[in-house]
Amino acid sequence: FDNIASTYLSPLPNEYASIVASTVATFSIYSFVSNAAMIRPLGETSRLRLTQDLADFELSLEQLVFKGGTSLSLSQIAGGKPYSELRAMRQLLFWNMLDDKTLSPAEVAKALLRETWVKDVRPSTLFHFLFSFAPTLLTSPHHFKRMDAHQYVGAMIKLDGSVDDGEASAWMTTMACCDAYQQRESVEGSMSDGDRRVGAILMILGPELLRRRRQ
Repeated sequence: FDNIASTYLSPLPNEYASIVASTVATFSIYSFVSNAAMIRPLGETSRLRLTQDLADFELSLEQLVFKGGTSLSLSQIAGGKPYSELRAMRQLLFWNMLDDKTLSPAEVAKALLRETWVKDVRPSTLFHFLFSFAPTLLTSPHHFKRMDAHQYVGAMIKLDGSVDDGEASAWMTTMACCDAYQQRESVEGSMSDGDRRVGAILMILGPELLRRRRQ
């Protein structure tokens, strides 16, 4: 980000530099969060490392926005939505409702929808994060599409930071993964790894999260 600021922002008039800085920050936040949500499996060490990475990343972006000459802070860019998701990611990382094995998929989904930070994350972020708990038979979306995570995220998020088209695509891919999982499970039988409730939770969450996003 220092290189972007010195090479591309410094030569620009302030009004243009601030637009570029805001666009880069928006795209970077959404890309970072989407990539982080797709880490699988996600152990305790990975969670702690990501928490530190999020803090370092936020500081770097604050500096970029400042050097871009905008009067807005990072928390105000694009209506505050990217920053809110960046902050909510910290809470998402340590969400542990699935530790209670007595809860049904519907109960887990309802409890998750009541979390205060859920409104701040894109549906795709939540979908992809839940795959980290799933059995190996439930294929990750980027593997289902035969892409690496970077390519998959790049297809979801446009360079101008817009994400709506990518959200619709992510849900379609998630449904396809869940359908394929049900078919494979019926043929190959249940596996001992992962939480078998994840597929059902995703199918409950998806329509409701997308409905809320359209409001």
